[in-house]
Amino acid sequence: MSYLPYCETVLKRFRKISKCIIPEAKAKYIKTTYRRGSSEKAIFKVEKSINKFQAGSTDNKLTKLIYKKPGYEIPREVFSLKGVTTDVISEVRARANIKDVISETVVLKRAGNYHKGLCPFHKEKTPSFTVNEDKGIFKCFGCAEGGDVFAFVQKIKGINFYEAVRDLAAKYGVALVETEQERQEHDRRSAIFMLYEQATVFYQKLLKDSMEGEDARNYLEKRGITAETIEKFRLGYAPNTWDSLLNYLTANGKVSSATLAEAGLVRQKQGGTSYFDLFRNRLMIPICDDRGRVIAFGGRTLGDDQVKYLNSPETPIYHKGLHLFGMHLAKDQIREKDSVIVVEGYFDAITPHQFGFGNTVATLGTALTEQQAKLLVRYTESKRVYLSFDADDAGARAVQRGVETLSQIAEGIGIELRVIRVPGGKDPDECLRQDDSGPTIFAGAIENAPLMIDYQIEEVLAKSALSSHTGRIEAAANVVPIISQLKMAVNRMEYIRQLAGRINIREEELLSDVNLYRREHGLDKEERAAMRAANFQREGNYQGGQGFQRKGGNFKGGGSFKGKRPYDRDRDNSDYEEPRPERPRFGGLDNKRAAPAGHTEAEKQLLALYLISREDHKRVLSAMESERLLSPEHQKIKETIEGIGSAFESIEDLRCQLQDRLAPDHRLSAYLTEIILKADALQKQDLPVDVVVMNCRARILEERMSNLIQTLRTGLVNAQDDGEEREIQTTIITLTRLAVELRSSKSLEELVLLKNKIEPMEAKYIQRPSMESKV
Repeated sequence: MSYLPYCETVLKRFRKISKCIIPEAKAKYIKTTYRRGSSEKAIFKVEKSINKFQAGSTDNKLTKLIYKKPGYEIPREVFSLKGVTTDVISEVRARANIKDVISETVVLKRAGNYHKGLCPFHKEKTPSFTVNEDKGIFKCFGCAEGGDVFAFVQKIKGINFYEAVRDLAAKYGVALVETEQERQEHDRRSAIFMLYEQATVFYQKLLKDSMEGEDARNYLEKRGITAETIEKFRLGYAPNTWDSLLNYLTANGKVSSATLAEAGLVRQKQGGTSYFDLFRNRLMIPICDDRGRVIAFGGRTLGDDQVKYLNSPETPIYHKGLHLFGMHLAKDQIREKDSVIVVEGYFDAITPHQFGFGNTVATLGTALTEQQAKLLVRYTESKRVYLSFDADDAGARAVQRGVETLSQIAEGIGIELRVIRVPGGKDPDECLRQDDSGPTIFAGAIENAPLMIDYQIEEVLAKSALSSHTGRIEAAANVVPIISQLKMAVNRMEYIRQLAGRINIREEELLSDVNLYRREHGLDKEERAAMRAANFQREGNYQGGQGFQRKGGNFKGGGSFKGKRPYDRDRDNSDYEEPRPERPRFGGLDNKRAAPAGHTEAEKQLLALYLISREDHKRVLSAMESERLLSPEHQKIKETIEGIGSAFESIEDLRCQLQDRLAPDHRLSAYLTEIILKADALQKQDLPVDVVVMNCRARILEERMSNLIQTLRTGLVNAQDDGEEREIQTTIITLTRLAVELRSSKSLEELVLLKNKIEPMEAKYIQRPSMESKV
């Protein structure tokens, strides 16, 4: 039995601990376990030990291994870890929208792709504080504070990282692993994840089997599914037997049939004690969460079973209203194309991916839920969502249900909802596979997809007999709820003008009905609040910046207290000055930012190249393998990136892993924020990677040479004798000549040769104690 995929998952979690949460952690324990044979029992023990360590337990092998040094006390951070695991951190990050969190403290207004406001960390009159909702980061270009949602809560509340995680977890309903029962639940969920991973590997193996998977392969071939797509979606085959998976997973006796039943992989016979496989003679389609972990299956029958598609039941790790099929594969394409396509069936999502429409996801047999809707628009700037459901009545109802859900969360988000109408009433799978023109037709349907409101109005009018009096009344009654959902009065009036002419009724009558509907359903709250504020101001109760006019005094909202606390009869009201907030610093910069050193900007660019695309990541990883950055913070980030290696699903996943690992160190988190912003800027410039790497490494080398020459000149003044003076002068001349060579170098190989010549000089002069004392 192969445990490689599960072992990789455990290793990935262990690296997160050793590289981020506790820097002193060593991989000795897990390596020893691997040498013992990588059995399921051994790997599960490692998983359990990691869980205990992350839950704050000090009585387990992993913790004792890390802190076994004589006289070394276990840091407080370990105890503050209690209840905060990597899964908790990831879940909190997914639920805690950074814009919503910051909006509780800062008034934010949209400015292009960002939100801007006045920085809460320093005094300013012009907004320089920006929030990037999609990337989950904030940055102030005035005081240089930056980071993720955890960094903001840490800074604004003056708490540490783990307290910030716990604070947000309580707010967003993420359960911590604190009690013994919760730890057992965490272990149980981890075990179920492991079982689904093993089942996926089992089904994949059988699909490739020359005898067992023949029918499933033939079915996929008829549907035109390529080997690449099969591998991408990890499709498999469940054999036409009663207990193949059951026997496979219980072969070593470590997993009980009852546990498999709880996981939704097998069922118990009615009135009996035996169990049987849930999926038999079916093409197996793994359902993954947005992190790529298998959490359920969809099984398509290959025989004459009356149930065409059989889905996994809900389990401790799977709730169909929280997930979307294919989201883990579609995230990057959704971000790149700035839109998402929502379909109904598995193959309606799989086939578009194969034909280049990789921003497609599918619902899981239910109407769109609020959680799914929020997941849909998380990765798009435009919030453009295309619905492409079947053309029958059921599909129309699914469209309407999707509209209702998305409309509920559209408040303040500005979702652009459109409906794809495929010619001929075909679904996306049929359209794309019909002939060579299929992809062109589907692309055209996307381009011409009408706005949801236009689609709804056309559907209503098509069903009404506008030539008759009753038909026009029916049409007007049906379009009123649709128009009433529009927030902007200008948009409502435009649609009212158009429809009044088509339905042949007066605009005033239609407007009156729309206004009445909005009042009755509470859709005009904002308008009424604005009117009350306007009336209040006209009556003179509030006079702009002059404040409220009261008898016996004038309270000026513009700041007449000048730092003093308002009068309170229960307190001593002597002159009271509010403590001035400590001026935030970042990288040695004060409020007036100095120009960064050349090597600093170069190092940021190099690190940013890791975060643009997988191809760039590989090339930079290879080019920078032996390079050490001058900034300790940048070097730490580089080491963290190298520690992750290729163990990430996408660039978005790489960024999230970096944020998770560096989040406990607020300073590193702030550096990472700048690098992410730099990556976005470089991506827009679309510069050749080799050119950027060459240029940046040359700038870093030039900075090193400049620092060395400056050090030598200082040492020259304090030379002890003529011999030392001549030696230093000779070195300066050599470095000057090398600087000329540096400016004319044309390849990385030449830069490496120059670096090798400079390093011995650095070791001799910069690191020599006598020279340091003179400097």
